[in-house]
Amino acid sequence: MAEKGKSNIQTAGAGEYRGRIIRNLFLIIVFTGFVLCIVFFWFHINSGTRRAMREARDIRIAMKMKAIEQYGLGLNGSIYQATARNGMVDGMEEEILSLADADGEIVLQSWDSDNNEPAAFTFQKDRYIIIFKQKEDGSAIWNGYYTLKLLSYE
Repeated sequence: MAEKGKSNIQTAGAGEYRGRIIRNLFLIIVFTGFVLCIVFFWFHINSGTRRAMREARDIRIAMKMKAIEQYGLGLNGSIYQATARNGMVDGMEEEILSLADADGEIVLQSWDSDNNEPAAFTFQKDRYIIIFKQKEDGSAIWNGYYTLKLLSYE
């Protein structure tokens, strides 16, 4: 009789041990999946921001080219118009986007008339926002952001 009691205790201990192993393996798999999802999401955001940044740099070059073209044609003024919705003269945003082979929205905030180039602008493509600012010494500051929609009121 004593032998039966020992064997029941041994099998119950082995069952608990197997249960703990299965539970721990399940937790490890769930945790690994969670970490992989976070890493995938971060790489997706990072690569999208880099694509938007390349387009924004092409837009800056296109702005410079259009400003040189305006100057070469002898047209008075520049592409910058402070009172416009996007900070540019009518039709200039479409020309710049076409020249830069980009899509999105550009808002020109300020213009460096001494060097005839943009001093600050914002480029938005899908959920990515790129902000360009030029320092006093002429060096560029580029910032890239990813936006999440948190609230919507209608």
